Amino acid sequence: MFFARSQRSLIIFVLPGCALLTLLIAWPVLQSSVAALSLSSGTEEGATQFAGLTHFKTLVTQSSFWSSLSLAAVFTLTTTALELFIASTVALFLYFQRKLPRIVEVLLILPMFVLPVVSGLTFRYIYDPNDGPLSSLFNAFGYEPMSPLADSFWAFWAIVLQDIWRMWPFLFLIIYAGLKALPKSAHEAAKMDGANTRELIRYIIFPALRPTLAVAMGLKVMESLKVFTEVYVMTGGGPGDSTSLLSLFVVKQAFHFFQIGPASAASILLLILGMSLAWGITRLQNRASLAGGN
Repeated sequence: MFFARSQRSLIIFVLPGCALLTLLIAWPVLQSSVAALSLSSGTEEGATQFAGLTHFKTLVTQSSFWSSLSLAAVFTLTTTALELFIASTVALFLYFQRKLPRIVEVLLILPMFVLPVVSGLTFRYIYDPNDGPLSSLFNAFGYEPMSPLADSFWAFWAIVLQDIWRMWPFLFLIIYAGLKALPKSAHEAAKMDGANTRELIRYIIFPALRPTLAVAMGLKVMESLKVFTEVYVMTGGGPGDSTSLLSLFVVKQAFHFFQIGPASAASILLLILGMSLAWGITRLQNRASLAGGN
């Protein structure tokens, strides 16, 4: 027998999950790859011919593609940096303030359970220039109401603010769990040597927390690259293309302009970008783990 009974039982339980993942992930990727490298022959329905890198060449000549790629990069870098900072600050505060009730921790993570479409609709209402709370606040102080979602500059930062509100608790949960898992002996030894809170964070906590921070950063980068629903609900990629991130560019090309080939090529490039970043962050995490172990 090639496998022991326990191994066979494990394989039987794992196979359905692997088959489901193949169906939900591998098959769409395969279909997108075929569409990105194929060109409809126009002779009969469903007939295709090999197009090579034609769709990729078409893609890189479009200014809208580079605009969406740059917007996705700025969105990812901005939200990841700000959310990591906020989550780390709050986690450290709660870590040292042990007398706070546990209900505070529960309330802090509530935004992460809000569905993206609900979050998008909520912030769209907040930014409404007629009946939204923001316009009411401006009116109360005697200022003309503004409409951030109608301005090409402020619309982008409006979706950034929405993402920060909804996703920083997710990073907080990871970082706070990492803090809770740190050994107490090093902290107590540092305190006995006269280290203050700032020195404790800089020389003891932060080096030990680097693997956890790398995991949190990796997950947030992946989430930011594929963000779609809340942005689509709030702005639809507008005004103009000011909030058309790469994920929205793919959808527009496929379902608004019916350019399936370029849309598939863009989705493949997005997948490659995500996998490359995941590989880089994994290496960063491994180095952080080795450094923490030393």
